[in-house]
Amino acid sequence: MSRRRAPLVLKFGGASLTDFDRVLGDVVRTRAEGRPLVLVASAREGVTDRLTDALEHPRSAARHRRILLEVRARHPGLSPAGRRHLARLARMFAALEKGPAPDGPMSDRVLSQGERLSVDWLARRLEDHDIPAVAVEADHLGLITDNTYGASCILFDRSGPAVRAGLGRLLSQGKVPVVTGYFGRSLEGRVATLGRGGSDYAAAGIGAILRAERVELVKRHVAVLTADPKEVPGARPIAELSYEEAEELAQFGARVLHPLTIEPARAHGIVLRVRSLDDARIATTIGPSRSDRHNRALTLLRPLRLLRLRVPGGRQRPGIVAEVSQRLAAAQVNLVQLYTSSALLCLVLAPTEVLAALRSLAPLTREAAVMVEGPFRVALVTVIGDGILADVDRVPSRVVATAEGFSATPRALSIAVPEEEGPRALRELHRALVEEARSS
Repeated sequence: MSRRRAPLVLKFGGASLTDFDRVLGDVVRTRAEGRPLVLVASAREGVTDRLTDALEHPRSAARHRRILLEVRARHPGLSPAGRRHLARLARMFAALEKGPAPDGPMSDRVLSQGERLSVDWLARRLEDHDIPAVAVEADHLGLITDNTYGASCILFDRSGPAVRAGLGRLLSQGKVPVVTGYFGRSLEGRVATLGRGGSDYAAAGIGAILRAERVELVKRHVAVLTADPKEVPGARPIAELSYEEAEELAQFGARVLHPLTIEPARAHGIVLRVRSLDDARIATTIGPSRSDRHNRALTLLRPLRLLRLRVPGGRQRPGIVAEVSQRLAAAQVNLVQLYTSSALLCLVLAPTEVLAALRSLAPLTREAAVMVEGPFRVALVTVIGDGILADVDRVPSRVVATAEGFSATPRALSIAVPEEEGPRALRELHRALVEEARSS
């Protein structure tokens, strides 16, 4: 597919699909650009939550009946294939009620039905308005993932040939493929989901495979802002981000993007746009870094826990950081942040990880006399933007005074503070690094 005729990829989130007229208008306007168009769709709003609820109560036949009725009501006018998806979901619920607790592959099979029903419903509605739409299921298309059920990664080398061939054939016929987001097919040949928010990642991945001109992520009530407006009323939209800034923003807890969305776009130089369905002026373009930009965006992660490890001999004991990291990794403990000094290691992690972390570190307390203090309740405030190190001296002194830990890279400045101080620290940092910076 030549770059001159490179397609556009348009992804609609579940909340966006509640306003079909706006979705239709978006599709019509985008098709008017004259380029081949691929749509990617999430499950309709609330459906994944309902399917998750069914999995959390596998024996509850009454709950399953209610959920099935609610899911059916959200997808009127299904094709025969769509009705088969509903019948298959009913059989899955019956299997849950009689079988063992659902494992990862079974859970992913159930969860994938939301997207399968969504694209069938959307394609039918578009066809009713003379858009030649075709529902496409990503696992059948050939989108291959690893075997990490619930949080899989797309394997691009394996996926590329089949995805290009399948979508290329439909595009050459003038069709508009409507592809399921959120999941693919594992190396074992089973359904594997990409994690919550994975439809953004799927859209970026499909865009990369097709060498798309751009990928647009259309959301209803979400925008890329300088901070969460619930915490910072003065938060404002960000017009542009570099790939690296957007990736940091996702990794540090901003829920606008799946953390893996950026990499396939960056690898192939594809522009990403995150925009509002309701107001086209609210949009963020994500692309290569530029020296003339001065973006600052803030995130707040909580609740978190901090463990302090006092190490006898400190840096005189070589390999202690590696040893701690290896023990935590063996226990499958994921660190959110690590701070070090001459005699102290500070570990920031999720509350659910504390017990496993303490157990994995117990041999160090016996064999190396390492003292473990905590856990302490903390929040992590992070300021993201290219060249952030130039702003370190503008961090308010009160935030510094309450800090439990501090780390800085050329693109992210993270400060751990007592949990109750998190919202205040976020607002003070936003005022100093965003609001006052723009007024000066």
